[in-house]
Amino acid sequence: MFTITRNGLDAISKDLGVISNNIANAGTNGFKRSRTEFVDFYSKALSDSPNNKVGLGSLFQGSQKIMQQGSPIMTDGALDLNISGRGFFILSPKVGADPRFTRDGSFSLDALGNLVTTDGFNVAGFRRDELDGLIKTSAEPINIPLSIENKEGRTVSLTGINIDAYGNIETTYGLNDIIKRGQIALAKFNNDTELKSVGANAFQASNKSGLQVLGSPLESNLGEIISGALESSNTNIANEMVSMMRTQQAFNGNARIMQASVDITRRLME
Repeated sequence: MFTITRNGLDAISKDLGVISNNIANAGTNGFKRSRTEFVDFYSKALSDSPNNKVGLGSLFQGSQKIMQQGSPIMTDGALDLNISGRGFFILSPKVGADPRFTRDGSFSLDALGNLVTTDGFNVAGFRRDELDGLIKTSAEPINIPLSIENKEGRTVSLTGINIDAYGNIETTYGLNDIIKRGQIALAKFNNDTELKSVGANAFQASNKSGLQVLGSPLESNLGEIISGALESSNTNIANEMVSMMRTQQAFNGNARIMQASVDITRRLME
């Protein structure tokens, strides 16, 4: 009895932790909620009879990310990007680290013109060559110069950025100097529910997810880019609160059973 209730309390505590994390991140851009997965412990024979067996409670097997897309939130920010459909933004790794992937498209330019996340990771894309066009052999950090020298030899500052549904980046300097830059790159996986969470709303590939496959928006079953919008968390507060109440009831029930077992044992020993 003690083993069953102890296992139950341990599993329910982990479930409460996952639900609490979902609720806490209900306002986090691009957050993907998790659900807990449990299995029953193998049964233990009380006697030689095959009918006299009892289970040993439940076992927390792990949590799984639910990759359902969140609703778009319109922001009108030129560098706020939402993926409508499949795919992840690619974040260039720090030195010696593996690349990261995210659905949170709240980007900005740093002092050097690098397109970065709020945590300072460089956003990767395909470089544009003046002669050959887009070079899609590899994704590189996107850089947008904050000023250029125009045809008249004058230095003009960046005044506008436009990113279309295909992820193509078009920049405007001064009044009408328009330059096409690169393209936002996206990545997809065979099993994105098995991506490894690494914090800051980012993921890395795992053995179960498979390696990333690079591509352009609206190609190879990848989604389109919506500029001026962000993806909201896919957490449903109402559903999570119901789950929390149900889980708390289960916890209280297990705790009462544990207390009853203690009382019975104490009486038997008196």
